[in-house]
Amino acid sequence: MGGGLTVKVVVIALLLQGVVGIMTPRRRVRCRAPLVVFGASMMDVGENAAAHPFSSASEFPPYGLDYFKAPAARYSNGRVISDFISIGLGYGLMDAYLNSVNPRFTNGVNFASSGSTARNSTQSSSAFFSLDIQVRQYRLFQMKVQSVQTRHRGRFIYLPTPLRLSRAIHVIMQAHNDYGNTILGQASYDPLTTVTSVIAAFESSLRELYNMGARTMIVMNVLPLGCTPGYLTNGARRSKALDEDSCVAEFNSLVDLHNSHLQLLINHLREELVWKELVVFDLNAVYIDAVRHPSKYGVKYPMQACCGVGGKYNVSEILCGNTGVLNGKEVQAWRCANPTEYISWDGLHPTESFAKHIAAALLSGKYFSPSLSISDACL
Repeated sequence: MGGGLTVKVVVIALLLQGVVGIMTPRRRVRCRAPLVVFGASMMDVGENAAAHPFSSASEFPPYGLDYFKAPAARYSNGRVISDFISIGLGYGLMDAYLNSVNPRFTNGVNFASSGSTARNSTQSSSAFFSLDIQVRQYRLFQMKVQSVQTRHRGRFIYLPTPLRLSRAIHVIMQAHNDYGNTILGQASYDPLTTVTSVIAAFESSLRELYNMGARTMIVMNVLPLGCTPGYLTNGARRSKALDEDSCVAEFNSLVDLHNSHLQLLINHLREELVWKELVVFDLNAVYIDAVRHPSKYGVKYPMQACCGVGGKYNVSEILCGNTGVLNGKEVQAWRCANPTEYISWDGLHPTESFAKHIAAALLSGKYFSPSLSISDACL
């Protein structure tokens, strides 16, 4: 027992060091469980770009320039949250499920689709795959892995074995677009009705994943939309009331309602079904902490977008990377001098540096409800 405990402590230390980039790949201990990701643009590593190429901002400069030196189909100046979770587990950058050029799925697969929703109500023309479709894609992936096992036993060069896949850590980050579409697209809405429909979509997908064999599940709650530069700018047209954090009160109230109902759902499913782990990651708390204590994260401008132009929050109708006329002058929405000083990259998505903070918070195990040790989920 003593030896097992020692190994466990070492693994925890190595995982946390991997998050902050102290370890070299050669020294990093690999997690036994693959990482399976569902979500939208804050987790997307190229799913939409593969399905509908050259149609989204993430495929054009200045997206990707700070890390990849070129656009990499990620809504960031570099890597996104799912990349850093994967790196923290001892793996490399994630591949999108639809990536057809040299994909490597041995240690995980990413189904996240930009613009997607928890409900089957995706509105953007460049977004394809709501959560239920991503779950169906995962079912097909499972079937193909099993088929390879049957036809080519022992030959899993770039795929997880069925046994490893059955132990996967599943991460879901959804619903931001459900509420964004509601807030910005509807003149009026009933908060409880809206939240109830979103939670129903979560429950349906979680039950389906359970029936497919998923037993380790991390579900992120929704960050405070009313504190993001994009919603602060657009929110002024709808609701001028700000809360104690100088965020749009109406939007954060809707998010808080969702997050409380999500926790109730997770508690219910934990009691009804036999999971290895089913927890909520409190993304909202991490984001609010950065808004209230920006210096802890190296942030100087918590309410402004790094890439943008115009207005109090550096957000206008001229989106990141575009050129247009603002107040009678032709201007370009371009990146700031130092993205690490910002939470928000383009008004909606986190900078690479803050995405890394979010992943570090998840891997630290401090923001789970109920509690979860990543080392236990990983081994």
